[in-house]
Amino acid sequence: MKKTSKGLLLVIISGITFGLMPGAVTFCISQGATKELMAFMRCFFMILVLLPSALGKKDTFSIYRDNFFKLLLLSAAGAATPLLLYSAYAYLDTGLVTTVHFMFPAVVAVMSFFILKEKLSKRKLLCLALCIAGVVLILNVKDGEVSIKGLLIAFISSITWSFYIVLLKKFEIKGASSEQIAFYYAIDGTVLTAVYIAFAGGIPTAITPVGIGAVALFNLLIAVCGSLFFILGVRNTDAQTAAIASTLEPITSIVAGLLFLGETISVRTGIGCALILAAVILLAAGAGGAAKEK
Repeated sequence: MKKTSKGLLLVIISGITFGLMPGAVTFCISQGATKELMAFMRCFFMILVLLPSALGKKDTFSIYRDNFFKLLLLSAAGAATPLLLYSAYAYLDTGLVTTVHFMFPAVVAVMSFFILKEKLSKRKLLCLALCIAGVVLILNVKDGEVSIKGLLIAFISSITWSFYIVLLKKFEIKGASSEQIAFYYAIDGTVLTAVYIAFAGGIPTAITPVGIGAVALFNLLIAVCGSLFFILGVRNTDAQTAAIASTLEPITSIVAGLLFLGETISVRTGIGCALILAAVILLAAGAGGAAKEK
């Protein structure tokens, strides 16, 4: 198998895995787990998976020490994202939450304009308009189909993840590989989530044996088939191809919600989701074209 084909396959598997995440989280919570526990275990299993690679590099801990506060800020934004996503699942259908969260490419474009001083092209403005139109269609308040609170939480999750992406580029942590960055994020994310659990009281007391097994299995799959496969996939193909393939995540979430969770979706909401996904694909395709011109 060619290197690029292998990379694309890994990214596709990663996208499908993350797409199944909402349903898995919903199941684990129904078995007594909490969103705080799920977020904690997600980071903890990432540490276990990435530890061999991190220890294999001599400069791993020196980079972490020299960039401690930058990495802490990055991890705060990154660790907040799953907590917000998992909270939104209580108010909205899982596929809808993932679709709203996937507004982050457009949010990144706007943040890049103000924080990184990057130009906001006509294509990016169009993508932003498509995202806004999609949310307006999804926000069917009159019929009581959508929770404003859930929509807000899902949107804030796209903002926190966008901050993570933009700050990662702004800080330019020199000498650190993608695996090391993920390892640092996992360490700080585990600590920050543990602190949050201590104050929020998110320790589950009635989790079932099935729930314990589901939490462990799900977070191991996320760490390996989600996070690690995505890192390896991006390294074996170009970033824009990876970005386009990642749109499988919200599509998988919507399909899984319809098939396994008994969720429904109106025509209006479906069109709104389609507009947001179109914006993501258009933005990624445009960036890919720009990359080819260089």
